[in-house]
Amino acid sequence: MRPLFHLFHPRLLVVLAAVAVAAPSAAIERISLHVGRVDGSSWSSGGVELELGFPADDRLSVRLRTDGLSLPEPFETLGAISVDCPRAVATATGLVCAHAELRLGRDNGDARRVPLSVGLAQSDGNWRLRLAGERLAPGPLWAFAADQGLLPELEMSGGELSLSLQLAGGAGGGAVANLAAALSALSFSDAAGLHAGEGLDARLEWRLSGIGRDWQSSAELHVDAGQLYLDPVFLDAGVAPLSVSAAGDFHPTSGALGLSRLRFHHDTVATVEGDLTLARGGQLEALDLHLSRTPLGPVYRSYLQPFAIGTLFDALQVEGDVEARLQWHSSADRRRLQLDFHDVGIDDDASRFNMFGISGQLNWEPSGDADTSTLAWDGGQFYRIDFGSGSLEGRFAGRRFDLGAPVSVPLLEGGVHVDTLEVTAIGTPDLEWKFRGAVQPMSLQALTAALAWPPFGGTLAGDIPLVSYGAGTITVDGSLDVEVFDGAVRIRQLSIADPFGVIPVLRADVDVEDLSLDALTSTFSFGNIQGKLQGRVHGLVLKDWKPTTFDARFATPAGDDSRHRISQRAVENLASLGGAGAVLSSTFLRIFEEFSYRRLGISCRLDNGVCEMGGVAPAERGYYLVEGGGLPPRIDVLGFNRRVDWEVLLGRVQRVTTEGPVIR
Repeated sequence: MRPLFHLFHPRLLVVLAAVAVAAPSAAIERISLHVGRVDGSSWSSGGVELELGFPADDRLSVRLRTDGLSLPEPFETLGAISVDCPRAVATATGLVCAHAELRLGRDNGDARRVPLSVGLAQSDGNWRLRLAGERLAPGPLWAFAADQGLLPELEMSGGELSLSLQLAGGAGGGAVANLAAALSALSFSDAAGLHAGEGLDARLEWRLSGIGRDWQSSAELHVDAGQLYLDPVFLDAGVAPLSVSAAGDFHPTSGALGLSRLRFHHDTVATVEGDLTLARGGQLEALDLHLSRTPLGPVYRSYLQPFAIGTLFDALQVEGDVEARLQWHSSADRRRLQLDFHDVGIDDDASRFNMFGISGQLNWEPSGDADTSTLAWDGGQFYRIDFGSGSLEGRFAGRRFDLGAPVSVPLLEGGVHVDTLEVTAIGTPDLEWKFRGAVQPMSLQALTAALAWPPFGGTLAGDIPLVSYGAGTITVDGSLDVEVFDGAVRIRQLSIADPFGVIPVLRADVDVEDLSLDALTSTFSFGNIQGKLQGRVHGLVLKDWKPTTFDARFATPAGDDSRHRISQRAVENLASLGGAGAVLSSTFLRIFEEFSYRRLGISCRLDNGVCEMGGVAPAERGYYLVEGGGLPPRIDVLGFNRRVDWEVLLGRVQRVTTEGPVIR
């Protein structure tokens, strides 16, 4: 590669200047050279002009311009460039111009002008060109580079640029380029607002050297102050400075650029090292990056959390270490990502879940059979429900994950067993997953304790033909069976929309069979009732885990031949639910501790915050909650309020299942 200035050798300029100075002043006032086109081994330039002027004070004016400069790939063709020096000084070895002007673009109102000092020297077959500027406005230089497609278009405000560019070559054809630049207090933004910076201080050093087809390049960029927003990542270099360095080979003939020593360092956050190869046209050919073992928390906060906004993982406390390796090659069989986790813990700020002691390796490939991924954990919590240790293995390819072996997760003295699991469209709004398995008998006593509910016994179990997630909704095919209070509860048509969102919505149908009222009422301090109970809660809708709609009916099952007795306290509490007030006010009734009944029941149809209530049969002024029968003493309990505000009814239920009235 021969520099453009080789055409106008510094010695030629010196000789021309000496001739002009030695001649009478009127003899030579201006020398102009016009060249239509200049071609080098890997560059070309058109419309080249050199103009020398000889003012009366023995100084020299120099102007060099070109209509355009074509550079080898991956560089672009530069537009019109000119350098004007009205008061140059000619020496025995070259020219010096302390006040030159670099013009970027055509000589019109749109030309961008940059004041510089220029020095051009030659000695013993070697030449050297130096351009330098202090406290320059960076906007014109950036705008010119953006016009050439070298840099993105940005709107800049403020900031100062100091730079020094030195080009040197020798008789053997070799050349060296050194650039040092410093920016201070720079602010910028793009039209879309996706990239912005404020108060940036940065330093750049770049070196290119070589001969023929063998060129070496190295560069270092340091950002020491200011704030950067690169959608969606926000970085504060004043708190944690950034630096990027690279070194490698450039091949002008093929246009290939290989960086074998690439390093990105974010102070107190992470350091990534590796190598990079770009083919002709800047196309990525190969990439190999390595993140050594690093604390995961800072990496999550700086680089992962911004991409997780609006998802389940956008507000986590993270601990533990991570190690990563990314290999990317233009051939698909050499693309893979490997993540190693070391004792990682995650805790959701919204207290929805946490997980700790996560270790293992995740392997990903864009297609085909990836290496097996294996993760193990020590335990965690989901909505205040603890789960135990476990492990998972499977294959992660493209946007799909497939479970490789069954998984069992200890939960509530039982567990969840997963036979198959498929996840598709990972990382997209179309994420879907489905699994099949079973709920192994889990303790309802442990569940109620975890949820701070009144404690009661029993188990939750059932086969799970299919649980699927899609379009933001979890759907459970089949049913979950709960064995509780010596009876059974079956949950069907279960679905949860937006399960991890602000307002999750649960829908289900619940059927109850042969519950023991003796076990149920003693659990909730309601007062004792003996007999059986069956019923249903259909069309159940919970929003943010609070009931908004359902149709509930509970009653003594037909043909129930068990003993039917109800205590004083249960009579008063049941009556209060129906708005009947005290029913044991007479002295005669108060002497009995319990009564017999034929059947009992209650219903509530909740809609729009109001419960439409009923009992087991209509009465003259209301409805029967308890219909007397059997051996004396017998008692009827009536409800009179047909429409009850849900919050009022809920308050009554809470009151009678905790404290309850005392009959004296």
